[in-house]
Amino acid sequence: MIGYHAHIYYTAETRPEAEALHAQVAKAGFQYQYLGRLIDRPVGPHPVPMFELDFGAEEEPAVMDFLNQRRGSLSVLVHEVTGHDLRDHTTGARWLGQELVLDFSALDP
Repeated sequence: MIGYHAHIYYTAETRPEAEALHAQVAKAGFQYQYLGRLIDRPVGPHPVPMFELDFGAEEEPAVMDFLNQRRGSLSVLVHEVTGHDLRDHTTGARWLGQELVLDFSALDP
């Protein structure tokens, strides 16, 4: 079964918007596998602060619709989790909102 990660990006100015979305996700009733805390610094390939949401393929349509409707001005990267990090963050990825430039050197090929 393929799983997915959603990375919801924010800045210092949009952090309140990210906090609100994080709270909405927590209450939405999805069968998510993990809802990470807000990380206020770049980490891994992610160039700005973000939080992560991990979910299974069965939740993908509902989560995508939820995030697309509620993300406001936030950019969201949704990617498959296949074990091939570079592929997952490039050809296996979809963007909601503005696409950001990731640091691919931080990924395993």
